[in-house]
Amino acid sequence: MKKILIIQNKFIGDVLASSVIANNLKKIYPNSEIHFFCYKQALDVLKGNPNIDRVISFDDVELKKFKVLKQYASLIRKENYDILIDPYAKLQSRYITWRSGAKQRVSYNKPIFRHLYTDLINQADTTQMGYCKALEDRLKLLKPFCEDLTQLDFSFKLFLSEEEKEEGKQLMQDAGLDLSRPSFMLGILGSSPVKSWSLERMAQLIEFIQEYYDVNILFNYIPKQQESVDLILKNLKSKDKIYPHLIGKSVREYLKIMSNCDAYIGNEGGGINMAKALDKKTFSIYSPHKFPEIWGCMENKVEHSSVHLRQLRPDLYIKPDLKLYEEKAATYYDLLTEDFVIEKLSEFLSQNFPQFQSQQIVPSQHQNISALVITKNEEENILAYLSEVDKFADEIIVVDSFSTDRTVELAKRNSKVKVYQRKFDNFSSQRNFALEKAQYDWITFYDADERLPQALIAEILHTVRTEKEISSFYNYRKFYVQNNRLKYSGWQNDKAIRLFRKSCCRYKDEFLVHEILECDKKPGKLKTKLDHYSYKSFDNYKEKLFFYSQLRAQELYEKRVKPNFFHFYIKPGFRFFHHYVLRFGFLDGLVGFKMSKLLADYVHKRYVYLDELWENQ
Repeated sequence: MKKILIIQNKFIGDVLASSVIANNLKKIYPNSEIHFFCYKQALDVLKGNPNIDRVISFDDVELKKFKVLKQYASLIRKENYDILIDPYAKLQSRYITWRSGAKQRVSYNKPIFRHLYTDLINQADTTQMGYCKALEDRLKLLKPFCEDLTQLDFSFKLFLSEEEKEEGKQLMQDAGLDLSRPSFMLGILGSSPVKSWSLERMAQLIEFIQEYYDVNILFNYIPKQQESVDLILKNLKSKDKIYPHLIGKSVREYLKIMSNCDAYIGNEGGGINMAKALDKKTFSIYSPHKFPEIWGCMENKVEHSSVHLRQLRPDLYIKPDLKLYEEKAATYYDLLTEDFVIEKLSEFLSQNFPQFQSQQIVPSQHQNISALVITKNEEENILAYLSEVDKFADEIIVVDSFSTDRTVELAKRNSKVKVYQRKFDNFSSQRNFALEKAQYDWITFYDADERLPQALIAEILHTVRTEKEISSFYNYRKFYVQNNRLKYSGWQNDKAIRLFRKSCCRYKDEFLVHEILECDKKPGKLKTKLDHYSYKSFDNYKEKLFFYSQLRAQELYEKRVKPNFFHFYIKPGFRFFHHYVLRFGFLDGLVGFKMSKLLADYVHKRYVYLDELWENQ
């Protein structure tokens, strides 16, 4: 039997997120004994969890005293743990790790303290598996114990007994709530001013719900925020169906009440995550310096939706100064208008509580987007691709050429995805087939191996929302060779049309490879470059290029082109000279030489294949 300790200092949201480590470890090692080290304030979110056998709690103020920290370290050493997992990865947990004596010690690969751990896990800058980064980072710590992380359960859970739920129901009835109506818990305040939307606008949001929905309204806040709550109440025209004083005497009592609510609406934070863990619908208002891809766990734009300043002002997030946005949170919160938030909230409520909506309240200004991709054995790329386009797309069309790996299986995990399987004939017809399946006018057509920075996603959303004249847009690309960027060799100005209107554009049928999109107007240009990870090795890229050369040969054959000495020798030689000399490939070193030679070979092979077609006619 393995004895395991998980260390997670900080507060409720962090502890709840780290509890997924325990939930999955219990499945990996059913007979293990799992202990959890956390603040006393977070005890209530771990209570009743059948996957945690013991909680070692501490006072966060006391633990800052070295004498107390040393005592806890000694206590933990006596437990003789086999495995210690440290998602907190700060000075206190590192000291405990050092003293623990655990045989296997797992944490993130950070400077200075690497020697304290037996297993180090790299954190990615963005999500890679289609979940929020907070959960992905934590479950990556299970890599030493589980080869396939996609098989893990990424949802966090709270465990309340039926008796506790009944106690919450009774508390609500005693407070005078009519439980025949839905009950909404409102997170009217964040944990600090920099995580709280303005009180005046929150009051307008409450009045919107009051006016158009027949529901009970409860507030989530802590007693020291009472003054701010009173200001909100003062700004309301009516306090009808509002029960501001039913907040629970403890976190556990609050959870009992929340378990009987139907939705949580308000400032993003621990309250949102607890509601999700209770399987309640949520609508989150993010602070300007925080992002859904980090903490927006389980968001799907239906049961769990959110609003962020980036959606309204993407121009601010092309090169965001997040430190400034946090320091001047009130200024940037002011840019997140009540009209915009209420429009998004109206969409959320219409989808989830249509029976309580009296009329269509706010006309939607949203421009729907169809994200299209063609695939063949893309299991290594498809989850990362979906996690990025899911942030802006209203539907995702995958046209698959009968992959033999897990591409289709992984794609179908996303509720927005529609998969069509079609035998590959050429790129143009494959892409036009995808276009026919798209139901929206605005299209993105990125390849599965292209990664979209957050600034590019913001620019796409801003473009489709505001653009009236231009119907297509080039996207410049950064080209990567085995994760190293190729800066020269002809890739300096590499670009492709990736955003366009379906009604104005179509791929030319006569081009079988390097397909050309024909549009009614001159394309515009997106400012933000995408990252193109075209191949994993030179052999992989060589294989891809030779496949392209076969298609190009077929294209030339249909045009009745016959190869000669010029095609076999002059054109490949010039292609090498063009990339290596004229386009400064020599500045990319040996990689630039190899790439230039590969591209020359690609041209030569094209005409070899073309010659074979003529011989076999």
